[in-house]
Amino acid sequence: MRGKSLRFILFLMVAVTLSALVYGCAFSDNNSFVGSSINEQFPVPAEARKSDVPFSKPGVVYVRYNMKGIEEKESIPDFYANEIRKWGWKEDKEEQAGALRVFVKDRKTMHIVTHTGFFTLFTKKSSAGPHTAVTGSPRAADSKPQSQPER
Repeated sequence: MRGKSLRFILFLMVAVTLSALVYGCAFSDNNSFVGSSINEQFPVPAEARKSDVPFSKPGVVYVRYNMKGIEEKESIPDFYANEIRKWGWKEDKEEQAGALRVFVKDRKTMHIVTHTGFFTLFTKKSSAGPHTAVTGSPRAADSKPQSQPER
């Protein structure tokens, strides 16, 4: 009887350890973030890949990121919203509408809109921070900095 319970405890310990390892590997990207290409102070999941979708609107800086598992109807995942808050951004719920979420920090505003399979970030040019390419983005080397607003 004692041998059975010892084997059972050993089995449980191995099962719990393996489960933790599998869970940690499956969600490891959720713990990794980089600054966005339009404001390095705004986090983007490292797994998100910058897309080259043209967008032209005077006074607006825009970027689209492809990301598996993101859904328009569910908005941004909790792990991402929590990370945005950790980076010091506060959500402006009064400006929120549908899939649009708005975050403010140091008089800068970032808008994020989720879609199925991708999300977009945009801000006014005067609200954007220094322009840096996203680490690991497919065209980071080819991306050109946005022009500064005219004064």
